[in-house]
Amino acid sequence: MIVIDKSKCVRCGACMRDCIVHVLTKGEDGYPAFRKEDERFCLNCQHCLAVCAHGAVTCNDVGFGETLDVEQIPDGRAEAALLRQRRSTRQWRDDPIPEEVWTRLVDTLAWMPTGCNDHRLHFTIVRGREKMDWYRREVARTLQKLVRTRIPQILFPKFRRYMAEIMRGDDVVFRNAPCMIVASTPKKAPCREADPWIALSYFDLLAQANGLGTCWSGFGVHAFKGMRGIRKALNMPRGYEVGAVLLFGVPAVEYARVPHPRPMSVEVQ
Repeated sequence: MIVIDKSKCVRCGACMRDCIVHVLTKGEDGYPAFRKEDERFCLNCQHCLAVCAHGAVTCNDVGFGETLDVEQIPDGRAEAALLRQRRSTRQWRDDPIPEEVWTRLVDTLAWMPTGCNDHRLHFTIVRGREKMDWYRREVARTLQKLVRTRIPQILFPKFRRYMAEIMRGDDVVFRNAPCMIVASTPKKAPCREADPWIALSYFDLLAQANGLGTCWSGFGVHAFKGMRGIRKALNMPRGYEVGAVLLFGVPAVEYARVPHPRPMSVEVQ
């Protein structure tokens, strides 16, 4: 439900122009109008609320008083530096993550973009080496048992080097990381494959901007999908599936230079 406070509205039309599903239309008196029958089409993106400079819009019980002020964002140069300098971390300290950083990371998850503004993403955060060690042990035990059958070596010959590491007891899945965030989504979500990866990509950059190291765990995704025991420990809502896994913590390595990768293939039309 979108409500317009006519005592504040100046009839500029900004909210109507920015409504992608066109549930706001101009009424006979020139004020934005919202029809009850169109409520099911509203994405609750709150663009109408955000674009109104006069605080005249309330969107699904969220009004001007509950919004945040617009702050200065990093300029293009600073953002490009973050993207260039982001590295995958596989060496970690046991230093605790400051509580203010934890709060910032967790609170910002609500702003992660999703397809069709479907905010049913679920995040499971495993915090601390002791809890991570349980996942490590369970996955290692299952993987070693599987490698002994020789089936993975036959089906996945290009991953043979990982088989040797698994049998040595190396943590090839979680890379000895002290923390992990797992994004899951309903199996029937409109963008169930893309949403977890997009959300954790934002989390990845935010973590790095706060001095943390991160590492993507594709093997972790496969482990959770294939091992019911550890998947159950994530305590996901019923009907959800794991979409993406990101490892993070305080890094034990600093990089002195920015690499110079080969350019991607780009065509500008």
